[in-house]
Amino acid sequence: MAFYLMRHGQTLFNLQGLTQGAVDSPLTEEGIRQAKKAKAFFEGEEISFNKAFSSTQERATDTAKLVSGMDDVKQLKGIKEMNFGEFEAQPWNLLPKFRPGANNFEDLLVPYGGEAIADVGVRVDTTVRQLFQETAGQEVLVVSHGAAIWSFLLQNQLELLVPEDFTISNCSIFQLDMYGDQICLVRVVDPIKEVEWLF
Repeated sequence: MAFYLMRHGQTLFNLQGLTQGAVDSPLTEEGIRQAKKAKAFFEGEEISFNKAFSSTQERATDTAKLVSGMDDVKQLKGIKEMNFGEFEAQPWNLLPKFRPGANNFEDLLVPYGGEAIADVGVRVDTTVRQLFQETAGQEVLVVSHGAAIWSFLLQNQLELLVPEDFTISNCSIFQLDMYGDQICLVRVVDPIKEVEWLF
């Protein structure tokens, strides 16, 4: 049995280049197509989910329903997207630039009412670990968001395994496992580009 953490499909704000964290926007037709392609990937692997979870945001819940084929998707606040504060719904290029050598916003958004990446990492990690315990032995789908997933990878130092040319694009899939208290990355799949990396 396996645990799959994935990002939602393309949304209206993704298409428009607007910052989308705490705010929400619906899946586009392309986002729906991406979710259906992810569903086809899982079907090709003969994976049928016992349970599906998503953040409390519409874009993640709709993706989870499309991919899992289940209507009873449980929403969890712990895996919602990072809050970008005053930059919410603003053009992406207005966001602060990363500090030299950094691969994330660190705490740059905090003065603007946003979250620090470390805080996001803790809440996502706490939620994922709880789900591992509650769903042991089951096929599980968890749909979250780009920055939330990246913060989780950072929290567990799993970003060190991710290929340099990889970005957490819409519907990217991370297969995870847990040994003791150690979360491990099994593989990363981009079902849209039809590529995967094994670890």
